[in-house]
Amino acid sequence: MSAARVASRGNDLELYERHAESWWDASSPAFRSLHAVNAHRLAVLCAWLGESWTERVVADLGCGGGLLARPLAAAGARVVGVDASAASLAQARNHVAALFVRADIRRTPLAARSADVVLLADVLEHVPDLAAVLSEAARIVRPGGAVFVNTLNRTWQSRLLAIHVAEGLALVPRGTHAHELFIQPDELAREAARHGLVMEALAGESVDVPSTVRRWAITLRASSNTSVGYSALLRKARGS
Repeated sequence: MSAARVASRGNDLELYERHAESWWDASSPAFRSLHAVNAHRLAVLCAWLGESWTERVVADLGCGGGLLARPLAAAGARVVGVDASAASLAQARNHVAALFVRADIRRTPLAARSADVVLLADVLEHVPDLAAVLSEAARIVRPGGAVFVNTLNRTWQSRLLAIHVAEGLALVPRGTHAHELFIQPDELAREAARHGLVMEALAGESVDVPSTVRRWAITLRASSNTSVGYSALLRKARGS
């Protein structure tokens, strides 16, 4: 990763520390869009992996305040959340019946082959080292297990909508994103393959404009278009 990619005016990870007390306030300017898009992510995840989560071990890497961890834990999953933000983890522990660990998601203390599902939701577009994160996810997930990714594509459309529009209109905090860190689906597939993960499914998403305007929070719906954002299901081969 070049210095130019690391040194960006965007990708302000400190905002999760500064605004951590608002993680579970669905009207908070910092997190209202994350609350809104969470429903879409959960729907895609369950469509691919089923509604039953009882006794599944889920490693939520970059879990933040636990927005995706809570419904999975409530559905019976044994969730372990990992994040570098101490303030965000404090909020997660207050709201979610799960285990939360403070660690770098590139080097977690989780055992190899210990998770049925690894989550990388709203994470990869914030990290400068894609290879290291996918390597760690591949290490943690068991053979036959799945890695769920939700992220942003690196296109002019994503720059316009995710940065100029969303940040410009305060639908998300300014400085949230750095366009150079966005990941094209073919890049994700190639790097995942290097770590023994095969892309099994890919789904696009689009902004539900009427709902977004009404709620003043980004709301997503399923789409065949991956030019802005997308979800991907990566599968680790059995016997790996």
